[in-house]
Amino acid sequence: MNSQLLDGHYQILTVLNTGELVQTYLVEDTKIPHSKFLVQRLSPPSNNPKTLSILRHLFTSQVANLEKLTKEYDQIQKLVGYFEENEAFYLVQEFIPGNSLNEEILHGVPLKENEVINLLIEVLEILVFAHTHGIIHRDIKPANIIRRESDKKLVLTNFGGVREVITHTVDTKEYMPVEQTQGNTRYNSDIYALGIIAIAAITGLKANEIYQLKNHKKSLNGEIIWHDKTTNINQDLVRVLNKMVRLNYRKRYQYATEILDELKLITNHEYQQRKRQQKILGLISLGIFGSISISLMIWFSQLPKPPSKTQQFYQSGVDKYQSGKYQQAVEDLTQAIAADNQNAAAYNKRGDAFYRLGDFQKAQADSSQAILLNPQDANAYYDRGFSLYEMSQQKEAIADHTQAIKLDPKNPYTYYGRGLAHVKLKSYKQAIKDFNQAIALKSNYAKAYLQRGLIHRRLKLRQAAIKDFNQAIKINPKDAKAYYQRGLTQYLSNQKQAAIKDYTNAINLNPKYTEAYLKRADIYSEIGDKLEATADYNKVLQLQPKSITAYIHRGLHRFSFGDYRGAIEDYTEAIELKPNNAAAYNNRGNAYLELGNKKAANQDYTQAIAINKSYALAYYNRGIIRARVGNKKTAIGDFQTAAKLFKKQGEKDSYKDAQKEIALIQRNLSPVKAYRIKSGKREKN
Repeated sequence: MNSQLLDGHYQILTVLNTGELVQTYLVEDTKIPHSKFLVQRLSPPSNNPKTLSILRHLFTSQVANLEKLTKEYDQIQKLVGYFEENEAFYLVQEFIPGNSLNEEILHGVPLKENEVINLLIEVLEILVFAHTHGIIHRDIKPANIIRRESDKKLVLTNFGGVREVITHTVDTKEYMPVEQTQGNTRYNSDIYALGIIAIAAITGLKANEIYQLKNHKKSLNGEIIWHDKTTNINQDLVRVLNKMVRLNYRKRYQYATEILDELKLITNHEYQQRKRQQKILGLISLGIFGSISISLMIWFSQLPKPPSKTQQFYQSGVDKYQSGKYQQAVEDLTQAIAADNQNAAAYNKRGDAFYRLGDFQKAQADSSQAILLNPQDANAYYDRGFSLYEMSQQKEAIADHTQAIKLDPKNPYTYYGRGLAHVKLKSYKQAIKDFNQAIALKSNYAKAYLQRGLIHRRLKLRQAAIKDFNQAIKINPKDAKAYYQRGLTQYLSNQKQAAIKDYTNAINLNPKYTEAYLKRADIYSEIGDKLEATADYNKVLQLQPKSITAYIHRGLHRFSFGDYRGAIEDYTEAIELKPNNAAAYNNRGNAYLELGNKKAANQDYTQAIAINKSYALAYYNRGIIRARVGNKKTAIGDFQTAAKLFKKQGEKDSYKDAQKEIALIQRNLSPVKAYRIKSGKREKN
């Protein structure tokens, strides 16, 4: 075995793993003396040529993403190369001298709390980077986390995505959540696995005890029972770990950043506690404790009187508003207003609650009353401005936001609101000025960057748009809409692979983002990735079974690779959902024509024209059929109408095509084209 050279230059030094589908070798590159790398051999479960072809495409795609990721982050194992040999796929990875976490935990000795928190923070920071780039590790376990010898940093190794694509397996079940075993891997599947590692570390579990954790769970909330094994653990940390390993992924943390924020709060809280304790000890030692006692007595003697009913109802309404119980907030605030109808703050907050409930008319009325009671309340003008915006009264909204700005010129949200209203009025320059001001006042205002990016794209300033979307994503990496909008802009700039990556990120953040699936499917269809496009169109229809647009787009996709009967089925579904859909009739006519059914094609083109008298393409297509069956006079009439409409619509090439067809008929020649479909354009319902 040692004499074999892989890819012609990798000499196997040691066989590290000999699984049925995955083998791992320590190798030396003969072109680089004394070098060491790890090579994984991935054996597909089938050697069927078609299967291998599909796997080859998926492997290349997955590896390209992983390769880029590993180059950009020092604590992720580098992917050196990849190749295919003898119907097997190979990954060449960096060899990292050091010890895996197996050497630090799973020996029955618990780690200290601060050690576990540091471990979590370090791995979570790596996961944030990977997840932000659209990659899930899929095989988080102690063996795949290496403590690098050179700097003692943790390095994440052995990403499972590429391996899973080829072998359809991931090795370790102990750390794998339920949804992953069911083929529904999520970003927080990695979070679950890391949570199990942390629990094992803090409780001092042994390797053979990990698998038993899943069997010990509470019946009511699905939490794994583990912290009864020890009594001396920070309860805030217990709460974080419990949420990391919820069996239901919907109740788990969704993003690694959420856990990082909470862990930092825990560590800050402990630090502040220690500082307070030190301060108290210092005060006692200085003999000041007695003066503190006197101060406390004075303070107690000056306690305020119990709040009035108005104050009680108002505070209760505010509390319920802040907890998202908007209808209950309205009820309490109404009680506060009934007790004191001059309470401007209660009107203002009730207006906010009505706004959240979507009752913009009542929200506007309450804001107006608050303004009457307190004309200097900038927030009331701000609130009414947003209600007017939702009621399509944009000029009035701009007036209110302008007044709010006069009263409080440092509020970035008011400029943002006025900018939105300017966008609706297509006053793009004014809108950009407002978004610029909002950003100047709040540099991390992701929504303002997003909206400014949308305007830049409308003005065809695509590089400026992408720059804005980049900034929005940098500020809020969890904003699926920002990735989606950047994807649209990348596509318009003919950066199709970049667009696909953005749509994928949007989908990973929001698995029900039908628009992102549809756009990604369209690009896959354009570049000839038949299987990927079909899968995305199918996903859209799974999420929205009555999506007319999805049926039409999938019909165009099927048509593009010759599945005319499948295309007809899709167009027919679209017509059943919306009988007056001219595009569906026209497209179905094209498919019928390909199958040689001229009569059905003619009927569909005619129906498309009946629905839309300005449908130039349908006239053109019907003219082709009439010319082919010898109805020259009616064919010329259709082409003349099509030419007139094409000219009016500014489609110069289509206009020339129609004129050519007329000339051919007049010269008694056959039509050049059987039908016409505009390249790269999908017509929507």
